[in-house]
Amino acid sequence: MRYRDAGVDLAQSDLLKHGIVTAVRSTWSRAVRPIPNGFAGVMEFPAAGSGAPLLLAATMDGVGTKLHVALAAGRVADAAADLVYHGANDLLVHGARPLAFLDYIAQSRLDREVVTAVVAGLARACREVGAVLLGGETAEMPDTYLPGVVDVAGCMIGSADPGHLITGEAVRPADVLLGLGASGLHTNGFSLARHVVAQSGLELSDLVPGSRVTLAEALLAPHRWYGPALWPSVAAGEVRALAHVTGGGIAGNLERVLPRGVRALVFANAWERPELFRWLIEAGGIPEDDARASLNLGIGMLVVCAAECAAGLKRALADAGETVHEIGVIARGERGVEWVM
Repeated sequence: MRYRDAGVDLAQSDLLKHGIVTAVRSTWSRAVRPIPNGFAGVMEFPAAGSGAPLLLAATMDGVGTKLHVALAAGRVADAAADLVYHGANDLLVHGARPLAFLDYIAQSRLDREVVTAVVAGLARACREVGAVLLGGETAEMPDTYLPGVVDVAGCMIGSADPGHLITGEAVRPADVLLGLGASGLHTNGFSLARHVVAQSGLELSDLVPGSRVTLAEALLAPHRWYGPALWPSVAAGEVRALAHVTGGGIAGNLERVLPRGVRALVFANAWERPELFRWLIEAGGIPEDDARASLNLGIGMLVVCAAECAAGLKRALADAGETVHEIGVIARGERGVEWVM
């Protein structure tokens, strides 16, 4: 079973994104700080020339089809909260702190209970990451959405110190790659995961084979927020690059933060994949390349640091409650990511 069998074509998505770059960049002023393939857009505010600028960062995303699982399990508030954690992590990648969040909630017919739960989940997560829920849009569109579903998207806005913006340009050969454990699928790969579950004949209330948790519990595990653990190291300048593992998997997101002239070597056996991922791959007969491109495989955030900082950083992150794996190194070569067995 491949991701496109579940209705998602990553290759076509990438082509579409490349096709709109010209139109997007035609709007840019000199205030924009270009970060190729960045996880968030960054610009000076106020514009250059009006005093010391503040860097404004913003990112936009949606919960996606995790909402279908959440609705079925009666946990839509938790899935909505994941959107805030996702956005906050995207800002964290560039050294930006969350300031405000704007939401978009839409249904064919607005359901008071569902919308109230969504907003409650967003508000709870905003309090956790230190952002205000500044406003949003609630839309009722019977000709656009199917009955009984809900769509939730949002924009996270933050700020960064101009002197501590993280772009990945500082990455050097011999740097070490650390992987921070994910709590589950986070907010990506759910179209594929739901397709596997449907074909397996199991119910959300059934246990994940080989584990003690139900499918619902495993699939709806919260999207981890890595800010509390990483902020001290980011502020101390010990982090050369961060990559939030979202759509595109480990390799697809790591490549986004690599400068020219270096490539990352990822040790495929450096960590044990959690039971949920092992079951999904086996039950769905998912080819390894699709699994790597569509699932985080148990790693939610990638950290690149100098070799001499690796041991201390691992201890600090572990002391902060993170599961840390040393999963690769940076080498000279053509920009890209190579899996090593």
